[in-house]
Amino acid sequence: MTVTTSTNHKLSHSRNTDERFQALDRALARRYVVRLLQERRLRSNQEQSQGDILFRPRVEICDNPSSSRITATLELPGMKADDVRVTLERDNLLAISGERVSKALSDQSASVSFPVREIKYGKFLRTLDVPSGTMMSTISAAMSDGMLLISWPRSPPGARTRSPQ
Repeated sequence: MTVTTSTNHKLSHSRNTDERFQALDRALARRYVVRLLQERRLRSNQEQSQGDILFRPRVEICDNPSSSRITATLELPGMKADDVRVTLERDNLLAISGERVSKALSDQSASVSFPVREIKYGKFLRTLDVPSGTMMSTISAAMSDGMLLISWPRSPPGARTRSPQ
């Protein structure tokens, strides 16, 4: 009789443990699904706000501590300076935008096919954070050989710098 009681006790303990793990699994799965849905909603809101933006140019940011300016280099092969817009949005967001148009599409007939198509065409947008208070007059931009070089001051004019204590 004691054997039966201990076996029943072990079985009920095992069932309780299984039920706890199942409840934990359900709770974690619920949280995971909620998080996925939130991320998907956020991504879709961002895509809608960007409209028909097709790509983001690659960027390289150089922050040399010995320089008073920070520089960013963007890859924009085949583009001219007139095709690119650099604007300061809000107080601290630098927006680089434009559109790359395929010359091959305008020169060719509709019967031409492209077995491989890796070059991105269409509208692009890239945003970079700049220090709050930066003015457009302090930002410089130059385009050379499909590379856009933009620089801005490390700290905006008139910003207070802390003296070492």
